[in-house]
Amino acid sequence: MLLTPDQPSSSLPLVLDLDGTLIHTDTFHEMMVSLLIHKPWILVKFPFWFLKGRPYTKAQLITYTDLDLATLPYNKALLSFARQAREEGRPLILATGTDQRLAQKISDHLGIFQKVIGSDGKINMTGRQKGSTLVEHFGVHGFDYAGDSSIDEWVWNLAHKAIVVCPKRGVLKKAHSLKKSEHIHLIPREKQRMWACILALRPLFWAFNVLSPSFAVFMGMSLLSSGLFILGDLLMIEKERQQKSTLIKSVFTKGQLHLSTAFMMAPFLIAFSTFFLFSSVKLSMYSALYVPLFISMDCFSRHLFPSLRWTLLGLLQLLILLLVSLSL
Repeated sequence: MLLTPDQPSSSLPLVLDLDGTLIHTDTFHEMMVSLLIHKPWILVKFPFWFLKGRPYTKAQLITYTDLDLATLPYNKALLSFARQAREEGRPLILATGTDQRLAQKISDHLGIFQKVIGSDGKINMTGRQKGSTLVEHFGVHGFDYAGDSSIDEWVWNLAHKAIVVCPKRGVLKKAHSLKKSEHIHLIPREKQRMWACILALRPLFWAFNVLSPSFAVFMGMSLLSSGLFILGDLLMIEKERQQKSTLIKSVFTKGQLHLSTAFMMAPFLIAFSTFFLFSSVKLSMYSALYVPLFISMDCFSRHLFPSLRWTLLGLLQLLILLLVSLSL
């Protein structure tokens, strides 16, 4: 059953998760990207923070980052429903694993929540812990809860109704095993994750590699360019969100794909490309030259019209391929 604005109102509190639910992203990953862009040297501390637990790491990240809350990719469908529920008199609660300080800032920015429940540097407010805390406040089945992932099953089991938001694989099926159909509402994903992954790779750009002198070079350059595009998505995400224009905004900027996917895809594609490109000293040299040039051109051209942007990137690709062909 889809969640619709004309759904009957309820006196029960409406509790919303934040990461992946109210916003199409994860504040933890957003703060990591912010460090990557502005203070990359701080990332060396990350493993030591993580040894003290995820809540401690979240608390430390907040001290070094300052997210632009206005540009975060909010879930417009859920936000609209929540605002209507508030107008109907339902209490709105933000309950999240995000650190309390950042969650409160987001709550203040939106101005619709009566209470914020978040992590405190010691307790990670997710899963079983979140469910127990909500039961302490509202009782078993004393609230409706909106979440998106398997860890939210702990909370749905204790909630009156489960609002399943852009669920990950298998999550909706699990929700149906916990609740009757009339107690489940679904807000579907606007764009399927697989299609978003394909868009992130920019496979059409691989057409420039058909002039490669060998299949190995074709594969290497294609994988490398896809990895560098995704790395550019991370480096430019803040500027793209601040643009009023809709030109050249990546699936990560729009929240159609989680940042954790970018963290996995970019290094994997770049590393895998080395199996094809580092077979000779000359190829290795051209690859080393190509990487900074491509990243610079990619970031520079993102504010340009698509036709001009792809022309510039295509010319750079063809130039490198020409140099590689002449040297082999």
